[in-house]
Amino acid sequence: MSKTREDLTITEALRDPLIAMVLRADGVKLDDFKRLLETAAKKGEQRASPVGKFMNMISSNPAAMCSYC
Repeated sequence: MSKTREDLTITEALRDPLIAMVLRADGVKLDDFKRLLETAAKKGEQRASPVGKFMNMISSNPAAMCSYC
């Protein structure tokens, strides 16, 4: 069974003809959309995962684990 990828890269999204049609219909410039995607990607990279937050919390304060039980 082959593995498929569901998410588009920013480059793929910017080249997608359907996305381009929607942007034109909505009056959104491609450069503005690109900046939006890049900003969202950077913010997503900066977020800690919920599991990471949990592990950091219990490693510094084992008693805190009980609040998650």
